[in-house]
Amino acid sequence: MLKHKDLIDFTKNPFHLFNKWYDLARETEINDPNAMTLSTVLNNQPSSRVVLLKSHDENGFIFYTNSNSKKGRSISENNNIALNFHWKTQNRQIRIEGQTNIVSPEIADSYFNSRPRGSQIGAWSSNQSDELVTGNELIDNIKKFEIKYKNQEIPRPPHWNGYLVKPQLIEFWQEMPFRAHDRILYTFINNNWKINKLYP
Repeated sequence: MLKHKDLIDFTKNPFHLFNKWYDLARETEINDPNAMTLSTVLNNQPSSRVVLLKSHDENGFIFYTNSNSKKGRSISENNNIALNFHWKTQNRQIRIEGQTNIVSPEIADSYFNSRPRGSQIGAWSSNQSDELVTGNELIDNIKKFEIKYKNQEIPRPPHWNGYLVKPQLIEFWQEMPFRAHDRILYTFINNNWKINKLYP
């Protein structure tokens, strides 16, 4: 006999619930528990790609990218975005909708300075989303910046930024047998989180 299970804790704070799920995913997911699908819209055309969550708190979720890339250009035109986490080991998803804006230079500098030197060089070397005629172009760029910054600290490129996603909607989805999935929707209205249970 099928019995319903309330597997999702009805906390009043969705960030606490996110932390609980995320911490468990970090223990069980083999690769990149911080991977999330980022969806943007440019010229009325949606586009999705996987990026990595680098930090989060009750202000929102932060990722980093080249602002000259397609996603960077999309966000500059329309900062309404969607995120999706899927953790197969837990049979769980978290869906987020909200607005994103560039973080302060101080926050971006701090994270950039913590990255491996090769990643810092890569941020300068790649004209992200532009056409690459041959792979040698990229290798030549890497060599050029390795020489330029030899024996010195590498500054953050002005086009390489962090983005803070401030959620207006967070949905938690827990798979259950026979499509009796558990779904909880948090919607931020009038400075408060409204909580609703959804049909699967």
